[in-house]
Amino acid sequence: MSGPTIHWNNQLRLVFSDVDETIAEVYTPAESAMIDELASFLESGGKLFMVTGGSLKRVLASITDMMPARVRNSILISHCSGAEVWGFTDDGKLRDTPFYSVYEDTFDTEMKRQWREIIGQLVQEFGLRPHPAQPKTEFWRKIGHRPQDIMLDDRGPQITMEVVNGTELTEEQLRDLNFDVPATNGKYDLRTAIKLRAEQLFTEADIPITPHFGGNFALDFAVEGVSKTTSIQAVLSDQTVLKTIGLTPADLLNPDELEVWGDKFSLTNGGTDRHMSQALPPEVRSIDFRDEDPTDLPQDINLVIWDGAHHLHHGLLEYLQSRHQ
Repeated sequence: MSGPTIHWNNQLRLVFSDVDETIAEVYTPAESAMIDELASFLESGGKLFMVTGGSLKRVLASITDMMPARVRNSILISHCSGAEVWGFTDDGKLRDTPFYSVYEDTFDTEMKRQWREIIGQLVQEFGLRPHPAQPKTEFWRKIGHRPQDIMLDDRGPQITMEVVNGTELTEEQLRDLNFDVPATNGKYDLRTAIKLRAEQLFTEADIPITPHFGGNFALDFAVEGVSKTTSIQAVLSDQTVLKTIGLTPADLLNPDELEVWGDKFSLTNGGTDRHMSQALPPEVRSIDFRDEDPTDLPQDINLVIWDGAHHLHHGLLEYLQSRHQ
């Protein structure tokens, strides 16, 4: 088998990267080889901006805490679908406050309470059985495969339901439910029914939350108006934030020095990673580390599908390791 046709970008200065299934398996620490390669990239002068639907706690514990403190000041983290952006001090400690937080600027105590009350109502109405966030293989082993068993993760600026058993309901499973599930792209996805009801409840309560599909089985309840696009745009327009990772706006004028890493660009399946690409000049290369259908990918960005021996986070590791060849 011949090697990949996508070669390491030797001009690369700043990477915008998804986290789950791009850098690490969901709810699982990054592998030591990935940590080593990312740290090496940062040691050589690269900068890493992780933009994720996951929580800050997850990124810290599973990625940055495992890296040498000396490289962390070359990292930015935008978590909860772009609701906040955090960085590190020169000695590698997480800063005391985020660079910005749409969540804290928008939500008062009562709104936060109402938001969680609505989540509780959704759980009750749909007969959901919430469990703590965990790797899906552990979930299946301990909990099983019933559609209404979900993971519920309150991340502060975002609440996520991981509907690990309900994205492709069978006719038999549909008959066992006491509510309707509309077809979505030819599939019966429990998230669709929850999303439609959630939109109604948040509108009635005048709470600025937008439910949207995330990953392969997540339903993210995110602050209205934030996305991976807005998060990146905010950072690139803020000289103060760029300065903390040793960059200026002038350093980012060459599209060849930027790159996007992700695994969810499909238009049919939500494609949240394409929002990173859409924040950047169309010439910037984006690499999709999932083996997705090329006919279902956006045509308005410079997107290539990784063609190495591995995919997802193992594909990214393969790409990083190609630097040394």
